[in-house]
Amino acid sequence: MNSREQKKLQTRHAFFNAVLDLCMTGQSFGSISLRQVTREVGVVPTAFYRHFDDMEKLGQALVEDEMGTALSVLGERLQIGRTRSFDRQIAKSIQLFFQSIDEHPRYWQFMVSERFGGSEAVRNAIDNQIKLFAKIVGADLGLQPAFAHIDDYDRQLLAIAGLNLFMSWIMDWLDLTYSEQFDKDIDKKALEAKKQEQLHRCTRQAQMLFYGAENWKSSEQTILNDD
Repeated sequence: MNSREQKKLQTRHAFFNAVLDLCMTGQSFGSISLRQVTREVGVVPTAFYRHFDDMEKLGQALVEDEMGTALSVLGERLQIGRTRSFDRQIAKSIQLFFQSIDEHPRYWQFMVSERFGGSEAVRNAIDNQIKLFAKIVGADLGLQPAFAHIDDYDRQLLAIAGLNLFMSWIMDWLDLTYSEQFDKDIDKKALEAKKQEQLHRCTRQAQMLFYGAENWKSSEQTILNDD
């Protein structure tokens, strides 16, 4: 990569970082203007169009580039696509998930807050990333002995249910992280106790879901009532 291409890539990531920083202050993506972003980056508005057609394209690229990378890193840590042998798999997976949030809080905050936000392009991009990750997780579950008896369709449903459950924890965990970072007078022991309590609660929820799935029989027919 030559210096010009490298500079262009750096500027592209500067736009991403500007959006993420603004969203972390409480703004929604739909409320962020092109001028706000260019001001944060330190370029004139016309320079924006060398990288993106409009704000929707910027949001879409942010999700595909940054969110996709965050999910890939998480998948690698969870050893997705391999038969896992470590003890306490569910508890360990929850710990690794929260570790990923702590390392990249802006990505996860953006994903959760904009998943049902006002930008259609961003919503669709996030939905595509989640569906892709759910497909990978579903295939991974097929490698694990506990879920080998469940068919592909039901493993996919289980993966989606698991991801939706995981994502429901993110904002509460981020709130604790922000408290730890910005409240100088916070009781550290009390905060750690709250984090451990959430970790325990989330682990139990995941165990209830996945242990219950071990007893599921894909051969059972779903009965739909017309009542």
